Amino acid sequence: MFLKLLLTALVIAGALLTLRLRSQRNMRHYRSPARVLNAPADVRQGRRRITQLLAAGTVVLMLVGAGLYLYHQWSDAYQVVTVRVIDTRSARVTTYQAYKGDIDGRTFVTTDDRVVTLAEVERLEIGPE
Repeated sequence: MFLKLLLTALVIAGALLTLRLRSQRNMRHYRSPARVLNAPADVRQGRRRITQLLAAGTVVLMLVGAGLYLYHQWSDAYQVVTVRVIDTRSARVTTYQAYKGDIDGRTFVTTDDRVVTLAEVERLEIGPE
């Protein structure tokens, strides 16, 4: 959850920075067009290079963040957990092992490929292996 918030904040900050830099560049252009046009080629090329590096760095950071998020989701889904099914009428407890990603509402698939669907009077508890 924290990574989602951080990624969103970085995208918003990048967009605001881009808008601010564009508006400053446009204001300078309207104030003294001769100075901007007569700026040395080295300065213009240096600014362009810095902008390209910042953009590339942002894209790389976003790709790394997305990759880490996807890996975390994948590894979490393949974590083996203990599933306890409790019958509320008789208080009988049945224990199963299942992957966390295979639990979907009132149905889950155990590690030995049995599909278990809970009745209305049964309760599901998930715990560590």
